[in-house]
Amino acid sequence: MSTSLRSIAGNVAAGAALLFLVLPSVAWAQTRTISVEAGPIWSQSDAAKKCPQVAKDNRGTWSGGWRTTVPGRMSVCDIRLSPSKEIRVVEPIEAGPIWSQSDAEKKCAEVAKKNAGTWNGQWRTTVPGSMSVCEIRLSG
Repeated sequence: MSTSLRSIAGNVAAGAALLFLVLPSVAWAQTRTISVEAGPIWSQSDAAKKCPQVAKDNRGTWSGGWRTTVPGRMSVCDIRLSPSKEIRVVEPIEAGPIWSQSDAEKKCAEVAKKNAGTWNGQWRTTVPGSMSVCEIRLSG
């Protein structure tokens, strides 16, 4: 075989090997996984109760993964989203100070309306006396 034919054959083999490496990543790119706050999760059995609902609220499926981000206060569930579906993500949005549940019901409804979303009923104080956040379900 001539040198140029060996070179072409080697390039074809390398290209075929590269194609096999690229093809799986194309399939994986069809879904993406995001982490969504779920409040405190205390155990795997607690996650099995909470995370499927968090996934449903965000039009995804729970991957089975979760982790604590703030011990005793906040955990996140890993949610798989399909690009063919409308993505709805729950985001914490600042609302100023919230003093009580009844105050949250007023302020979070306003924050949701201003952000074209819906309040999921969750809120928390981030800076005592100064700032709280409402969890708002946004369309993306």
